Amino acid sequence: MDKGRSTMYEVNSPSRESKTLDSLSLFIGTGECNANCAHCAGRAHRKYAPEEDGILNEDLIRQTLEDCHNQGARYLSISSSGEPTLSPISITKVLRMTEEIKHCGISYSPINLYSNGIRIGEDQQFCDDHLQSWKDLGLTTVYITVHDINEKKNAEVYGVKSYPPLEKVISRIHKPGLLTRANLVLSKRTIHSPEKFAQTINHLQKIGVDSISAWPIRGQDDTLDPNLAPTSEELDQMGEWIGKRDPKKGKIVLLRENSRIKYKNREKLTLFPDGTLSNTWCNY
Repeated sequence: MDKGRSTMYEVNSPSRESKTLDSLSLFIGTGECNANCAHCAGRAHRKYAPEEDGILNEDLIRQTLEDCHNQGARYLSISSSGEPTLSPISITKVLRMTEEIKHCGISYSPINLYSNGIRIGEDQQFCDDHLQSWKDLGLTTVYITVHDINEKKNAEVYGVKSYPPLEKVISRIHKPGLLTRANLVLSKRTIHSPEKFAQTINHLQKIGVDSISAWPIRGQDDTLDPNLAPTSEELDQMGEWIGKRDPKKGKIVLLRENSRIKYKNREKLTLFPDGTLSNTWCNY
């Protein structure tokens, strides 16, 4: 197989780095997606993804899991250059691998799955077939990217005709005992004012989201989009609102540039479809 089919076996081992790792993210799956976001950060990596679900460089993934664990990583995320839930065989294989390496003293927790939530909200059979078994294999939390709590606006940003109700998505994740985190993308097209931010947070917590992370929209070069991101003043006001909120109501994190120090210090790494282990999405 060629390099463009995820066969680049060499790992830039974290053991060569002086920094202690915090977390690892794995890109798996075909890169197929059921959305069409204008600011998709994963699109550039799809040319390296396999064409068929279930094709994994298992030796590379296992080596990366072991190396990163040896350097301190305990948090694991499963992501994709497309939508991970469209590659359920690959997800299952990775989760089984994390179960197997526990016998070698290598344990990751929590294990998180990134998703746009569309298949979860539209395909009950998919949820019945996979969510419980994934929890049994160690999956902890499903991260759902949210652009707007208004279904029509959410669908517009996702580039789809319709988006399922967030309440349905969350309830289906909760049914097998999984947690949900809303990854809230802040943009002038959707959420940028402190008032809209507060309204969105209150609604998400009302419908059962367990935790929320929010960040200003970034471009494919992994930098803030100055034309779409909220202003510094608006972000300051959002942070002040969070600081005044009762923490018992649920965890809320506003990620700004100073929150990305772990990426800059290579404490958070991602194994991309071309075999590169990197602290930035801009490795293409």
